[in-house]
Amino acid sequence: MNALEFLGLTHPESLIGVIVFFIMLYGISRLPKKKYSFAARVMMGTGVGTVYGLIFWGLSRSGSGLAGDLNNWFSLVGIGYTSLFRFLIPPAMMIATIHMVIHTPLVKVQTPLLRWKKRVNTLMLAVSALIGAGFGLYFQVGARPGQEEAAFAWSAEKTITDAIASLIPSGLGTDLVMGNVAGIFVFAVFVGIAARRMSVKYMDTVKPFLDFTDAAFSVGTSVCKTIIAYKPVGAAAIMASFTASDGPLAILMLAKMLAVLCLAAAAMLLVQVILCALSGVSPAAFFKAGKGAMKKALLTRSGSACLGEAQEALASGLGLRKEITDEVSSYAISSGMQGCGALFPAMAAVFAAGLSGMIMTPVTVFTMTAVIVLMSYGITGLPGTATMAEFSAVMGTGMGGAVPTLGPMIAVDPVGDVPRTLINVTGCMANAIIVERRVRE
Repeated sequence: MNALEFLGLTHPESLIGVIVFFIMLYGISRLPKKKYSFAARVMMGTGVGTVYGLIFWGLSRSGSGLAGDLNNWFSLVGIGYTSLFRFLIPPAMMIATIHMVIHTPLVKVQTPLLRWKKRVNTLMLAVSALIGAGFGLYFQVGARPGQEEAAFAWSAEKTITDAIASLIPSGLGTDLVMGNVAGIFVFAVFVGIAARRMSVKYMDTVKPFLDFTDAAFSVGTSVCKTIIAYKPVGAAAIMASFTASDGPLAILMLAKMLAVLCLAAAAMLLVQVILCALSGVSPAAFFKAGKGAMKKALLTRSGSACLGEAQEALASGLGLRKEITDEVSSYAISSGMQGCGALFPAMAAVFAAGLSGMIMTPVTVFTMTAVIVLMSYGITGLPGTATMAEFSAVMGTGMGGAVPTLGPMIAVDPVGDVPRTLINVTGCMANAIIVERRVRE
C-alpha cells in the first residue's frame, strides 16, 4: 500500500485538493470575530464550501476521479461535525430537563393562568409542527429535482400504539445509545420531580444532587456553545460534500426548502392572527401594535432580544393585563418557540427524510409532532435551539439513518433563522393574547 492508497486517494492531484480543503477550513476558523458576525461567518463557510464542491463536481463530469477522492474527505469532516450533535443532544437534553424541572416553582394548586399558559403553548407548538411537516411533505422538500417520489404514504407498518410505545423509556443506556430523546425526557422529568419534592424535607441530603445538576447544566451549555462555534467550518465541509455529489441541484434543493419554509411561516402567522381575532384582537391591531417587535425580529434574528418590545406592544399597544402577558410571553419565548422549536425542526426532518429516501406515514408525523412538543420543553436553556430541536426531531422519530442529511440545515441556518424568529415573536404575542382573554373570562 502506497501513501496515496493509505489516504484513500487514487490520483496524486487529489492530495493537493485535500491540502487546499483543510487550508480552507483553517482559514474559515480564523475569520476575525470582531469584524464578522457569527451568521456572516457561517454564510461565508457555506459559500466557500459550495464553490469548492461545485468545482470538483464539474471535474467529475469530465470523467476525472477527483470528485470521488475529495468527497470522501468532505464527508468525513461534514458527517463528523453532525455526529457531534447526535452524540451531544441526548445527555445535554436530559440534564437540561432535570435542571428545568428542579427550577420550576413548586405549586400545590394550579391557577387558571398556569393551566391555560401550558395548554395554549403545547397546542400552538403542535399546530406549528404539523404545518411545517405538512408543507414540507406537500412540496416534497429534500427530494432531488426530477427524482421526486412519494414522500408520504397512508399505509404504515406501525400503528399508533407502536408510536406511543416508542416514546416510553426503555432503559437509560439503551435510550441514550438509540437516541430516544422522548424516553430520556420522560425519565428526566421523573428525576427532576423527585429531586424537587425531596428538597422540601430533605434539602441537606438532596443538595449535592441539585448542585451537581446546576454544574452539569453549566458545563453542558458550554459544550453546546463550543460545538456550535464550529458551525462555519462544519458548514463549509457539509456544503462541499453536498455540492460535490449533487452539483447545482443541491443549491436548488436548499432554495426550495427555504422558500417552502417561508410559506409555512406565513401559514402559521395566519393561524396566529385568526386565533387572536377570535380572542378579540383584530389583525390590524395585532400588526400595528407588534410591528416594532416584528421588524426587530427580522433584523436581529433573536427572539429574546425582541421580548421587551413584544411585551410593550401587548400591554401598551393592545391594553392587555401586563402581569399576565409578561408571564405568558416570557414562557413562550423560552419553552415554546413556534418557529425555532416546532416549524423549522419539522421542515428539517422532512427534508432529511426526503434526502434519505424515507417514506413518512401518519404514524411518523404523529410521533414527530409529539417529540417536537416534548423537546421544546426538554431543551429549555440550551443554546442553538433550532439545531438541537431538528436533530432531536429526527432522532426521536426513529429516523437515525437520516441524521447525516441534516447537515445542509446547518449550512443555511442563518437564512432560515429569519422567518422562524418572526414566528417565535408573533407566537409569544399570540399566546399571551389568547391566554389573557381566557383568564379574564
